Amino acid sequence: MSARAQVLIPLLAGCSAIGAIGNYAFLPALPKIALYYGVSPAAAQLTITTYLVSFALGVLLSGPLAERYGRRPILIGGVAFSGVSALLCCVAPNMTWFVVARILQGAAGGFGITVSRACVGDLFEERKLARMYAILTMALVLGTALAPWAGGKITRYQGWQAAFVWLASAAGVISVACLVWLPETRPGSATARGFAVLWRESRALLAHRLFMGYVLQAALIYALFFVFVSLTPYVMVQTLRMPEDVFGLYYLFLAAGFFVGNLLVSLSGAHHDVQRQTNAGLGWQMAGVFTALAMVLLGHTHPLAVFVPMMAFSFGQGLSLPNLIAHGIRLAPNYPGVASSIFGFSQLALSAIAVQVMGYVPTSGWQPVLWFCASGAVISAVCVRRLETSEESHSRA
Repeated sequence: MSARAQVLIPLLAGCSAIGAIGNYAFLPALPKIALYYGVSPAAAQLTITTYLVSFALGVLLSGPLAERYGRRPILIGGVAFSGVSALLCCVAPNMTWFVVARILQGAAGGFGITVSRACVGDLFEERKLARMYAILTMALVLGTALAPWAGGKITRYQGWQAAFVWLASAAGVISVACLVWLPETRPGSATARGFAVLWRESRALLAHRLFMGYVLQAALIYALFFVFVSLTPYVMVQTLRMPEDVFGLYYLFLAAGFFVGNLLVSLSGAHHDVQRQTNAGLGWQMAGVFTALAMVLLGHTHPLAVFVPMMAFSFGQGLSLPNLIAHGIRLAPNYPGVASSIFGFSQLALSAIAVQVMGYVPTSGWQPVLWFCASGAVISAVCVRRLETSEESHSRA
């Protein structure tokens, strides 16, 4: 790796991860924030929902903005504004203003993850590009794995506002570093692409039924994961009476499972059986969640009884999700960029809806969230099989 890359890749990795860390570090503080503002768990869940929706919009819109105005100003502005909005969360006088600050923070975080990937695409040739994307992904996984644990520790010992101060400080450091070291990476010959182009290409893909089928299944799998990690802190803190930072430790089981699943996909050969690997992942997903549900129904409520089998659940998701996305994008060879945006937006949007709906379900124990995940796992396995059958029939025709 060149000296330039040794500076820019860690910098872009930080820009990419700051948005996800801004949400995952916040999860252990949810119960305390609900008490602080005197709102219900469902109202507190709205802070996650609005963050995910605005994050999704940031992902969707930042690409065209970076094409039109350049990578550097959009990336620096997005990261800096995520820090400012984190500080606004600290001083919000009521839940309404707190939600507004979270909306701004989410949108800015979406800018970071999208434009940093565009910068990598500008800087490296095809032979090195996959490796650089892998580094960004590892930073994202590592950040989301450690963020709940770190957020729980900060919340427990310094208060929930301190977590947002730390996020603002990190965003400030990254923004200054970008001002110093990040050049404008967009090629001078690049053609500006605005919202009209994005809309025209998106309409073509939205009319592609098979493509949208894979989009919805990838979104469902992501939503199952996010619902589980969003509601689990309530079960552990309010029902099991555990400290806020304990959730972060158990979350590492899920992160490890998802990481290993993705690692196996990345180590597979170029001509590996996508369908077989996808179905294996969906099988692991069902086996993990039904084992966890069986343990709870038998009276085992300790977090290990749930998180150990749910590690298999997240491993299956790590195995199936990249294959579903890759297969869907392969169905849209003329629009890979727009296809990726649709996948990302759909995953975040469906997760936001699912989290908010489940926020109205009583969180007095493990069963509601596990039944939701088990039902979704069955639906995804059945629907993906039907998609594969439909595609096979179409190919023969």
